[in-house]
Amino acid sequence: MSANSHGIDTWCQPGPYADQARAYYAAKDPAHDFVHVQRILARLESLRDGQQPRLHLLYFLACFHGLVPNLDDPGFRRDTAAFLESLGWPAEEVTQALVSLERHLKEPMLLEEELVHDANFLEAVGAFGIAKAFTTGGARGQHYEETIERARFFIDRPVFRTRLGKDLAVERRSYAHAFLDVLEAELAAELSVRSEGIRRTAR
Repeated sequence: MSANSHGIDTWCQPGPYADQARAYYAAKDPAHDFVHVQRILARLESLRDGQQPRLHLLYFLACFHGLVPNLDDPGFRRDTAAFLESLGWPAEEVTQALVSLERHLKEPMLLEEELVHDANFLEAVGAFGIAKAFTTGGARGQHYEETIERARFFIDRPVFRTRLGKDLAVERRSYAHAFLDVLEAELAAELSVRSEGIRRTAR
């Protein structure tokens, strides 16, 4: 089926990619489920910043972004390739799409990869990054102090690629670290009060 026979408007809309990918996210935790993908999609328009990415690749990467581990499954690769071909993607672009999906989180090279990379990692910094860290930390049974340490690591780790992503990251990181500084101070003060109470009781 060619792109024209399927409809180029459909080919370049997020809907088909979202519909195909949604079921794969059913078992994922709240920080990485399909709502996370929807948030990525919502950030893409502003991050484009006047640039003109290939929309079919952009929306494929956004919707399949959390499925990189699935690429180890030959069946998943085969089914995904068949899906893209059914939308009218040329064979060479299907091959490129799977390469782009595999590298976009660690070594983005194309504009579309950089946009999805930044749209994803903007969620790791700022207020949302803190909320995500504590959601994940709670699920793993981490202490507050451990979660704070991990949150700082993930806030600082991403290297943003787009102009707007870099600008937004500076502001969000500043807020996140300031908040965590306050939280650490409050936890330390509470621990001090508890320790003093224990000493008095022991007397």
